Amino acid sequence: MKCETGGIKIGSTEQAIEEGWIPSVWDGDQEKDGPFCASCSDTLIEVDENGEFAVKEEYREKITYQEGDFSEVEPQEHIMIGIMVSERGEEKSH
Repeated sequence: MKCETGGIKIGSTEQAIEEGWIPSVWDGDQEKDGPFCASCSDTLIEVDENGEFAVKEEYREKITYQEGDFSEVEPQEHIMIGIMVSERGEEKSH
């Protein structure tokens, strides 16, 4: 998983829950999907009057969101296979 605002990575959903990560927040009138790490949450996020996680007023609509990721699976490595090709033909002597 990767934090939507800070880009910090964590290994599992269980670990994220234990460390206080937040799944989504309201930024003004838009809901933004996370996840958001505890460090970013402490600085940027509060619980609003409706009990929802919301971006603090001084940061609303000013945050540049990254491509957060709820995935716990690491992307597969790209594998390159090399093939050598030789031409058949007459031997050349030097």
